[in-house]
Amino acid sequence: MSPDVARGPCSINSSAVELEAVLAQHASPQVLSELSEGQRGELGSVGSTSIQAVVVVGDLRLSGYVLRESANPSLYARFVVGFTEAIRGLSADCHGWFDKFTGDGFVAFWPYPDDVHIPTGRVSAFCQAVLPASEMLVANLRRNSRNFPVGVGLALGMDAGPCELVRIGGAITVVGSPIVGASRMCSSACAGETLVNVHLGNLLEHELRGLESGGLKLRRTVARTKEYPKGQEAYHLTFPRAGPE
Repeated sequence: MSPDVARGPCSINSSAVELEAVLAQHASPQVLSELSEGQRGELGSVGSTSIQAVVVVGDLRLSGYVLRESANPSLYARFVVGFTEAIRGLSADCHGWFDKFTGDGFVAFWPYPDDVHIPTGRVSAFCQAVLPASEMLVANLRRNSRNFPVGVGLALGMDAGPCELVRIGGAITVVGSPIVGASRMCSSACAGETLVNVHLGNLLEHELRGLESGGLKLRRTVARTKEYPKGQEAYHLTFPRAGPE
């Protein structure tokens, strides 16, 4: 007799309801609708399922120095947590998943079915909203600082490809090489910059006309990372500024 049969239909239904409750904490109903029944079944039965996703990693540059120079560390913590909650809301508004808060940054991701249907519009809308929000965070941190280093701000890194969506208790997270690639790009980016790893950059090049019509610009660059100190190929992505110049 299988474990599911032994548990009975009530237990199975209870597990399904519990899984849906966990999923609802991480993504909007529209995003959740993109998961197939098979993927939901795997997530419930074995705790993971394969997806493809665009991953965005954000990191607040020089945050350790800012914390050290903070006039009120409690205010620093409130500013950063408030910013992270705003990021969670923005990712939901742009139909993405908020993965985790990393202490001075975040991981968010956007599943997609295949390379022809990259959610470029959703991801770019998220980044365009996040960068101005980070400028407000930096302004708050500056007001709470005894000394303020040059170069404080949010850096973004992006990558895409096969991932594994994993359930760990009440949490949903994503693992795979795109997280590594996005983290490398983020580590190489300066405050206010968005660096895209070569795989995703190549995919976006096919949408270059559409990107440019929306005010986005994509150009090749070199990212110096710990793994490739002499540099690895990457793309620099810039977004149109909202409002008047």
